[in-house]
Amino acid sequence: MSAKLNTVDDAEQSAGKGLAVVGSVLTIAAGLSFFVVCMLLPLVGKAGVQTVHAQENFFAFLTALLISLLFSLAATAVKMARRRQDQSPMPYLSILLTGLNILLLISLLAGLLKI
Repeated sequence: MSAKLNTVDDAEQSAGKGLAVVGSVLTIAAGLSFFVVCMLLPLVGKAGVQTVHAQENFFAFLTALLISLLFSLAATAVKMARRRQDQSPMPYLSILLTGLNILLLISLLAGLLKI
């Protein structure tokens, strides 16, 4: 009977380790993609809006921003799932990246980045 319980505990621990690795990889991908979004920010700024290909710039930036948002949402979801399993710390970095991406998306769609 105790061997069966140990097998269940081992399976839960390995699942928790798997979620930890996936969450870390997604958080790193979210951070790097947000860095790329920050580098692309001039595309939709004052200088980028005044070009003849401003609409292409807008859609390129929007695509990069949505990819970054998806990475940060996935990282937050995976880390929160792991937190429910083993009471690991709150994923503040993933939540911060998600919030920054949402704020940037709202600013882009409201036209506040053209200033």
